[in-house]
Amino acid sequence: GEERASLEQYADVIVRQTNDLRRIVDEFSKFARMPAPERKPTDFGKLLSDTVLLQETGRPNIKYSLVLPDHAVLAQVDATMMNQALTNLLKNSAEAIDVRLETQEQPQGEIRVALTTDGEELKIDIQDNGAGLPEKASRLFEPYVTHRQKGTGLGLPIVKKIIEDHGGTLELVPAPSFAEGAPAGAWAHIALPQAASGRAEDHQTEINDNKTLRESMQ
Repeated sequence: GEERASLEQYADVIVRQTNDLRRIVDEFSKFARMPAPERKPTDFGKLLSDTVLLQETGRPNIKYSLVLPDHAVLAQVDATMMNQALTNLLKNSAEAIDVRLETQEQPQGEIRVALTTDGEELKIDIQDNGAGLPEKASRLFEPYVTHRQKGTGLGLPIVKKIIEDHGGTLELVPAPSFAEGAPAGAWAHIALPQAASGRAEDHQTEINDNKTLRESMQ
């Protein structure tokens, strides 16, 4: 009767918080039981391209751009784990854009992704024009620290662990504005050691050299 509205409200709160707890437990399980990477030669450009394409398809309101080297770049990585890390970063960028658009409708949300190599490192940069980073951005890598209303605070620690398990580093810094007067968002910078990567032709040369060595020993 008169208490029905209150009862429904309480039930709604219980269901919501139960779902939040379930999500936290699921994320913590991923964080606590993260397996060691099973590294295999992977076309990192294709991996990155496929990851961006999937996010772009699901978020048509956001402009995505991807810059890749003009040659295939092989990396010794666990493709599944690396895909998870990149997906999490791209989702974070999209969610930061959503937050910014709540109060500032222009400019359009944009995410820029680039893969480069400099002979020593393989570098992946993800920049957005979203709401930007909190003052103590370094704390975002600590479990359960989040500045999003529905965040679990485990996404970035998982990403950081995946990158570090591959011998790499992850940095979060403010992104440069994409245009004059436009907001500065976030910039995720990933660096993987050259020992874990190489050009496709270099990898093929290594295969040929090993084949020649085996034949000479027979």
